Amino acid sequence: MKPHSRFTHCGSDAALPMSGKHEFPNQQSGVVLFIVLIVLVAMTLAGIALVRSVDTGNMVAGNLAFKQGATLAGDAGTEAAITWLQNVAGTASSYNDQAASGYYATSQDTLDMTGSSNDPARARVDWDFNSCSGVSTPACITPAPAISAGAGNTVTFIIHRLCQIAGDPNSASNSCANYKSTSSTSPKRGSLSYGDDKRFEPLPVEYYRITSRTMGPRNTVSFVETIIHF
Repeated sequence: MKPHSRFTHCGSDAALPMSGKHEFPNQQSGVVLFIVLIVLVAMTLAGIALVRSVDTGNMVAGNLAFKQGATLAGDAGTEAAITWLQNVAGTASSYNDQAASGYYATSQDTLDMTGSSNDPARARVDWDFNSCSGVSTPACITPAPAISAGAGNTVTFIIHRLCQIAGDPNSASNSCANYKSTSSTSPKRGSLSYGDDKRFEPLPVEYYRITSRTMGPRNTVSFVETIIHF
């Protein structure tokens, strides 16, 4: 008689793996890294462009500020010219050139004030006191000595009496731009007239043109022109 087994078999009949190897996910192909590098390069270029844009904006703003400062400094040249003219205008001293002081008794209408003309037939102003940079010109006109206007600005000026020729402005052979009334009558009280009538009739006085040139920081150059009479 066979003995009965005291143990019973329980559980699943699924077969257990016989191998000790484990499967791993597929390796990355490098596409993400490539995209990240492209984005990094784009961000770098954008950063460089932003820095350059800011630098350019600051430079433009600075140049505009220097330009405005140079223009304002031109008033110093105008005031210096007016101070000099106060003792000369209307006297015999104004009949002829005084080149050492930057004064000329004629208007010199063909004069190239800024030196930007390409016409070799036009005279120039020796603003930098270097014989007009050696440029071939019919004449190199001397301005007044340079003066300091502060903030790194240097100003010089040139004065022209608005007459066709030197000499007495009242001469029949001369032609000057004068401040002069052509009528001796005066407008009535309470009336307003834009004709030749004036309340007061001054003596004929010639006009003077003052051209100031300012050289400032960063090679900033500014010209200011003023027409006055006394």
